[in-house]
This record gives sequence, structure tokens and C-alpha cells, in this order.
Amino acid sequence: MTTDTNRPGANATEAFDQSHRGRMRSAAVERIYQSAFGDDYLAGASPSAFYSRTTLELLASALKLGPGGVVADLGCGHGGPGMWVVQHTGASLIGFDLSPAGIELAGCRAAELGLTGQASFTVGDMTATGLPDSSCDAAMSLDVLLFVPDKAAAVREAARIVRPGGRFAFTTWERVAGPASSDPDRQALSSTFKAHPLLESAHVDYRALIEQAGLAVETYQEPPGWRRQQRALAEGIVAAEAEVAEEMGRHFAAMARVFLAELPALRYVLAVARRPPASVLRL
Repeated sequence: MTTDTNRPGANATEAFDQSHRGRMRSAAVERIYQSAFGDDYLAGASPSAFYSRTTLELLASALKLGPGGVVADLGCGHGGPGMWVVQHTGASLIGFDLSPAGIELAGCRAAELGLTGQASFTVGDMTATGLPDSSCDAAMSLDVLLFVPDKAAAVREAARIVRPGGRFAFTTWERVAGPASSDPDRQALSSTFKAHPLLESAHVDYRALIEQAGLAVETYQEPPGWRRQQRALAEGIVAAEAEVAEEMGRHFAAMARVFLAELPALRYVLAVARRPPASVLRL
């Protein structure tokens, strides 16, 4: 069941809508991403989060998808990474996101790439997709769980929709040092997302959530070069803050400023969890 407690703050959908529209048309943001990631930039996918091409390649390989397989992208945004996975594996894609603008952009992009029959997108809550039990070969979620108030519900939903033997892979951040002090940027983000997403998510024990959902951890690692890449990206966004805020929204630039302050206390992880064959889920 979808409830307001599982959703970000009331202003979050508007913020995500603005970010997705801005990302697809912003030459400045595209330039910042290309500069920050260099040869490891995910060209063609227009990422609006912090993952690299290498990270997505590791995730796609871990999901072990192939033609005829089905992957659910939970928090798909404008669909870039999910469609990249589809193009490189031959699988079919079902994307869910709370942002109507993101879903509309994803549908348009799928048509441009000739993937309309292979990729579908729905405005929906990743904690309650409405998909049948065990209907997907895999599920993925990139840099999204930090925005979900009920992270346990999101992991349980991924476990529910993945068939026995299938996998759920995601990226997120964890805290490795103490809490940071408050400032106006943190307060602005909290008013948009109910609570400051980066600070709240970083205190979560994702290994425990995976195991409580009846999944088994296969991979739990820091992608190579992530700290240097993500610092460069955040610094680029802050350096062009006025232009980025106009196109992507103030929350996007504010997040980059907070991220830079928090980076020494965080680590970025790629997690891959497998649903055991013939498992009984703990829902």
C-alpha cells in the first residue's frame, strides 16, 4: 500500500520534475558531467545522479540479464541508465518514478531509440509498484533510495517482484564518520524532502535491510574512483551554481554544496543482492 509516509516531501515531485526537464536541455550541466567523469562518463544516458559508466557496467553485469529478461528500474527518472542496460543486455525494462516529467521524458527517449516495444514507464511509487510477485528477473535503483523515507519498504518491494534466483542492485551512500552541523542549504533541502535525504540515508544499515527482506548480499563495494569523480561533479555544479539552479532548481545546487561538506564522512556503495532460489520472502 502506498502512503504519504513512503513519499518524499510535498515539494519533491516538483523539484524532480524541474531537474529532469533541466537536465535534458542544459548544455552547462552536460559540460560539468563530462568534465567531472572524463572517459568514465555515461555518454548518451544524461545521468542526473552520481554514478559513472563503470558503476553502471558493474551493476548491469551483476544482474546477469539477457534477451527475454525483464528488469524493473525503481526511481527511473528520465530513463537514461535503464535504457542503457536494455541496449547492452537485450532485456526489457519497466520503469517507475514519482516524477511525471521524468516518465514523459523517458517515453520520448525510448521512442527516439527505437525501444518503445522494449521499455515502458509508469508514474508510480517504488515501494508499491503493483507488479505481480516474482514477475521480474532483476531490479535496479541508482542513487534513489536516499530520497525514500521508508527504505525498508523499497527493498522489500524489490525483493517481492524479483523471481527466485534474481537480483536487486542499487547504489547509495553510507556514513563513516560523525554527524555534520546544520546550515541554510541543509534546511532548504529538508523543507523539500521532509528530511535531509543525504544525512538521513547515510545512517541506514542497508545490509540489514537486504537481509531482513530475505535477500542475500552478493556484492557490497565502493566503485573505483567514485570519490574523485563525485567531488569534481559537485565542485563543477557549485562553480556554476547560478546557471545550474536556474535550469535544474535550487535544490540541485544546494545538494551539491551539502554533498561537498559531507563527502569526507561518506562512502558510496554498489550493492547487489540475490533472492535465493525457491525462497520465502519476509514481507
